[in-house]
Amino acid sequence: MTIPPLRLLGVTPRFLTWRGHQIALHEAGEGPPVLLIHSINAAASAHEMRHPFRLLATTHRVIAVDLLGFGDSDRPRMHYTAELYIDLIIHVASQVEQPLTAVAVSLSSAYLLSAAARRPELFRALSVICPTGLEDLVTPASPGTAYQLLAGPLGAAIFAGLVSRRSIDYFLTSMTYADPAACDAPMRQQYYQTAHRPGARWAPICFVTGLLNCDVRTLGPQLTGAVQIMWGQQAQTTPATRLAAFRRLIPHCDSVLLPAGMAVQDEVPSAWHHEFRRFLNEVPQ
Repeated sequence: MTIPPLRLLGVTPRFLTWRGHQIALHEAGEGPPVLLIHSINAAASAHEMRHPFRLLATTHRVIAVDLLGFGDSDRPRMHYTAELYIDLIIHVASQVEQPLTAVAVSLSSAYLLSAAARRPELFRALSVICPTGLEDLVTPASPGTAYQLLAGPLGAAIFAGLVSRRSIDYFLTSMTYADPAACDAPMRQQYYQTAHRPGARWAPICFVTGLLNCDVRTLGPQLTGAVQIMWGQQAQTTPATRLAAFRRLIPHCDSVLLPAGMAVQDEVPSAWHHEFRRFLNEVPQ
């Protein structure tokens, strides 16, 4: 039985075949291309990029990807790794008119920075939100006892509790948004729905067991293009104090602090859009 797409951004996704799997791309608008990449968590999806998708579609061709294991993309049981996602981002970027601008959130920012370091010709500019890879989620782990435990029946029960409505509400209102009121009912519902699709736990258990960690500590010399780093002043798991280390890694970066938690692009979308457009206007053509 074919499961209908979630339609996470109000459009019917098209699917790109990559390594035998279907990758969902949500697209709208015309103009210079912008690729949007959601974060990594137990219920992640392109829906996190709903406001950038809407705001940018008036002036740009916007492509929001569901990474393998999330959203409307396939969710096979496998060992997901940082290298897998770096390669996927490179592949998606190579299918779009170049050079493109890309936006990523949290751990996915480390994947984007790694992809751009390897294939700089694909990218005109990068904008990353609360990135990791210097002090948080740095060293990738290998599948071990913890992974085997979470892949079994006990892990299924733990995941079910993790993606209950109560747990999702706690994650969003206490850890993700500085202002709980900014996380509306549609966002909470979409988190719940995507976390209850078949195969929803396979990528998240790789995240919690460290397989998806990504080290960006040596990438600075390779990131010579335009880079913007946005941070929520009230971000918790990756606090704004981490910004100083990223400024040292990428001295030429444009850095911005905004009054939000980790989900800057969703909590303060107008401020995010203003700073993103300002940054793009300063990038040489």
